[in-house]
Amino acid sequence: MVKTKINPLIKTKRSLFGYYELVIFFFLLVEFLFLTYGKVENTNTRTAYLLTYEFGFNSQSFIGSFISLFTDFITSRLIYIISVISFLVLIFFISFLLGSLIRNAQTESKQSIIIFAILFLASPLSVTYLLGMNTERLDIYWIFISLLALVFLKRPILCWTIPLLCAVAVSIHQGYMDSYMPALAIPMLYEVYKSNYSKKSIAIFSLSCLSMIVLFIYFQFLPMKLPFNNAVDFAEYLSKKADFSASAPMLHVGFFAAFRESFYEYVLPFTESYALPLGIVLLTFSSPLIVIFLYVWKQSFKNADKKFLKFIFFLCAAAPLAFIPAALFANDWDRYWASAVNNQFIFVFYFIYSKETIVVNFVRKVGDFFEKHFLLLILIIVFTNSLTFSQTATDMFSFIKDREATANLIKDYFNKRVYGLSSK
Repeated sequence: MVKTKINPLIKTKRSLFGYYELVIFFFLLVEFLFLTYGKVENTNTRTAYLLTYEFGFNSQSFIGSFISLFTDFITSRLIYIISVISFLVLIFFISFLLGSLIRNAQTESKQSIIIFAILFLASPLSVTYLLGMNTERLDIYWIFISLLALVFLKRPILCWTIPLLCAVAVSIHQGYMDSYMPALAIPMLYEVYKSNYSKKSIAIFSLSCLSMIVLFIYFQFLPMKLPFNNAVDFAEYLSKKADFSASAPMLHVGFFAAFRESFYEYVLPFTESYALPLGIVLLTFSSPLIVIFLYVWKQSFKNADKKFLKFIFFLCAAAPLAFIPAALFANDWDRYWASAVNNQFIFVFYFIYSKETIVVNFVRKVGDFFEKHFLLLILIIVFTNSLTFSQTATDMFSFIKDREATANLIKDYFNKRVYGLSSK
């Protein structure tokens, strides 16, 4: 066997406990400080914190209900503080998990795992789509719950809380099913295989899927119980509980707009104006990562002996397809594409943690390839990370070519459907 020289960029020292965690946390903290400076306030995301279960078990109301246990009046500053603390806790958790994975890895695998960790940190969006004008997005809690559930999946007692965590994730927003649900569902299915189809693992997987599917159907298709005839009245009511005005347009799209109206008059026109150009750019900057993941899953599929394990690797490769329904019925493509890419890293890191030999072997092959072609690794890092520190990462509206035309389109739609005004 030829002994390869370890590159200075990925050279490590086992004696420095916590070194990996600190480096990862520092990098994510720099992103936070850099991308939140002079942030744009987003009333749409802020309004979600005002929703509670006051009028019944309605969608998107979990976080607001939790906050309402401690205060009856919500301020912009409080929401910002909660969001910042939540983000810092999230990146601390990510740093701890990734750092521990690297530190406890076998010597022959450590170098490759570090490369994948670097690729994650440099990937387009990663956690940066939660910053800037999106600082108060509820996605923070999706990611944290998913990672927490994955940790619990390996714990004999705590694993039984996973169905409840799944229910919480969907209760935060049913969009969880098109975003981070695969990151939890596929590892749960893997545990069914790894436990030799034990009744316990099957029960946890079944109960978790049942809780998510039932709540998704309930929130998505059953009428909400709201004592308001329109979004304006609902917004006026919610505004009394805050120091800012709730967004009537956000409430209209989320709770009052009929599907046909929302799809043809809101989703399709705005998809063409900014979501589609954004999606093309995100796909372009993610292409090196897509190639890497497809290689890992293709080779793992080919080398797996068991059909069920092949099926799991196939699901990993197909998981980004969850982006399609989200793209068809929503405009915020950045959040759903970010989850599609992040899920791929979660799969790889989870299989490494689970010591799945097939995946680990091909992760090593990727690491060996980049060790021999170090310049290519640097180019990929620079290429993908250039998007991370751009306006694209935090402002999807930066892709609008004709801002005035789009602004008028949005204005006309909401004037007609929300405020009952005719366009001039």
